[in-house]
Amino acid sequence: MTLDLSRITREVEQLADGMERQGGSAAGEALARAFLEVIDDDLRARMASARTSWLLARPDGSFRSVAAAGSPDGDFAVVASDGSFILPDRHSPARFYLINVGKVLLRYGSAPSAELTADPTLYFREEELYVPNDVRRIPVNGAVLGLKRSTEELRAVAERAAGLSCPTLALQDGTLILWALESQPDFVIDWVLEPFLATMRGLQEAQVPVAGFISAPGSRDVLNTLRVSVCDYPPLGRPVNCDDCRGRIATEGREPPCDALPDVTDRYLFEQVARLRPGERSQTFASTSKILERYGADFAVHYFYLHTGVEVARVEVPRWVAEDRGLLDWTQAVIYDQCQRGRGYPSALQEAHEMAVVKMDERRAVELLIEQALAKHGLLSGRSAKDGSKRGRFV
Repeated sequence: MTLDLSRITREVEQLADGMERQGGSAAGEALARAFLEVIDDDLRARMASARTSWLLARPDGSFRSVAAAGSPDGDFAVVASDGSFILPDRHSPARFYLINVGKVLLRYGSAPSAELTADPTLYFREEELYVPNDVRRIPVNGAVLGLKRSTEELRAVAERAAGLSCPTLALQDGTLILWALESQPDFVIDWVLEPFLATMRGLQEAQVPVAGFISAPGSRDVLNTLRVSVCDYPPLGRPVNCDDCRGRIATEGREPPCDALPDVTDRYLFEQVARLRPGERSQTFASTSKILERYGADFAVHYFYLHTGVEVARVEVPRWVAEDRGLLDWTQAVIYDQCQRGRGYPSALQEAHEMAVVKMDERRAVELLIEQALAKHGLLSGRSAKDGSKRGRFV
């Protein structure tokens, strides 16, 4: 049976119409005006006391400042990693999961070279299938496994960067903020964060900057900060309180002033309003994610938006990198150089992804290998009936 597209044609048209209104000229003009009228001191004062359920972006300097990319001269290296996994499967006769980490080392300068490897690890022991805890055991499911994979990816680049004699950038695909930890109990947070932050400390001690590259970012933190900047609700001297504002203004029959700003992403803001040019980056901003309170001061995540030549991407770095202007500029230069080599996306991350991905036939090969090993030991229990019905249709 095929999907009946005629049943959703009307909704598709409504979706397109809504997006057209959202990006209309009036909304665009309001956004541009808010961006151009930001007063840094006033914004800092408002943010210091603002109460909002939105995530805000705290600018490290002047809100609208822009920095162009330089060129990474001399010998340097880029170490990148990416990972994929096979989830625990309740239909399988054996409990296990697999993490495959693709690792790439690219050297540039007087002796260019490339090293591409992949490191698959099978986890099956009892202590590996559950997060250790004296009272409650949590199985390593999709969310927890994603966190463990992030830790393994970071460890892989740190190990590969160790001992290199030239300036090196450690590059990660995606965010450095372990967002999924916000919904986890303390013992899971500790289980994930302790090795993650230990690796971060090792990179800092080796003076190897680490950066997370996010293509097509969907975050709105900077836009939320603009909403605070245009607020005219609180009486003079009172802090911005977005939740209170929404309730009170609704009873007065008027819309909050921040509703004049369109519901777009930060990427749109820096692409269409700030109009970053290829190679340019925005001011750095500090994330206000609650989980970063567990990271410690040096490893709190800051980020900037970078025009790669193809798109505006978000680049995340730890605080110790953001506060070192020379290191920050070099990180920007290397990432932009990587994007020029990779048609808008870092070439090291492209290669790491190719090394990491586990294809469907490879997943099945792992399952067959395990089933054959079980059979050799006289353990012949097969997969579930439901799984068998999916694999071979008979009607």
